[in-house]
Amino acid sequence: MKKIVFGLLLLVSCGGALSSCKEDSKLPAPAFESLPAIFPKATPGKDFFDATAAKAAASTNPTRPIFEFTVDLGKERDIKIRTIEVYKSFGRPASSGLTLGPRVKVGDYSTFPFTVSLTSTEALRDLKRLSGTAPNINLLPVVPANPDAFNNIVQANDAVVFTFEIITQDDRRIVLTQLNTYGAPTGTQSLAPYAAIAVFRNS
Repeated sequence: MKKIVFGLLLLVSCGGALSSCKEDSKLPAPAFESLPAIFPKATPGKDFFDATAAKAAASTNPTRPIFEFTVDLGKERDIKIRTIEVYKSFGRPASSGLTLGPRVKVGDYSTFPFTVSLTSTEALRDLKRLSGTAPNINLLPVVPANPDAFNNIVQANDAVVFTFEIITQDDRRIVLTQLNTYGAPTGTQSLAPYAAIAVFRNS
């Protein structure tokens, strides 16, 4: 008899444990948000800078080439975005890819899709390049002291790289590119196709 009672108690105990496990399984899964990927699309015919025209003195060639790209986030996204911040950096080719200088803000965009259109003069304004080797790195401007003079600083295959950060409707900042010691963007999001890259090409 004692064995039967013990068995019943054991069964009730196990049943309680199973019931507890069953209820635990009903707990909601952790919240998950998909990060919207930004794929800037350059406008055909405005997808690079003509180096000759960009470098020319304003007195000989006042017309500057234009680089233009569009960002379309689409509608299928979990995160409610308020603003996309656009930044630019000067890049010079190196063995490991473009070496980027400090980023400079281009503007805030809150209507989607949006288009960014800049002349080469506007794109280069306020940018700096890295010169020298660590630890003796200097930051030098990429336009002459007289911005209307011939630009002998910019070279073929240099580029202006446009990167992005996201501000959500609830005021969260989503950092897509970490900055290095010199304030330059790093990581995958500073590379194509996540960044818009305006290369200076010889005509």
